Formats: sequence, structure tokens, C-alpha cells
Amino acid sequence: MKAKYGDAVSIGFVDLMQDDLSPYPEVKKLVGRFNPPLVVINDEPRFHGGLSVEMISEAVDEIRNQKEH
Repeated sequence: MKAKYGDAVSIGFVDLMQDDLSPYPEVKKLVGRFNPPLVVINDEPRFHGGLSVEMISEAVDEIRNQKEH
């Protein structure tokens, strides 16, 4: 992701079962409703139950294209 988007993206990992979720109040509301892993982009849950770099990249491209228009 960093190779494709550089500093335009910030990527982090939060363990929903162990980490402090107070910095992520919107995510905290979703714990228990979705199967981890939960992918959140711009504070919006996008995918759960698996990780796919391709799906995440497509979602980021979609958001970038919307902002450009």
C-alpha cells in the first residue's frame, strides 16, 4: 500500500480484543457485530472477516477518485 500510495495513506493495526479502542470510538461500537479482521477506511468500516490487499486498494482508489471529482 505504501509503495502504491506513499504518504497519501496511513496504515495501522489495532487488536480489537486487546488494544485500547478509545481513540477509535466508531470502531469500538462495531466490536462484536463483525468478524475480525475489520478493515476501516476513513473511519468507515469497509470489509470484515478477511484481508485482501486488492479489495482495500480498490476501495482506496474509489475514495481518491470521488475526491478528485
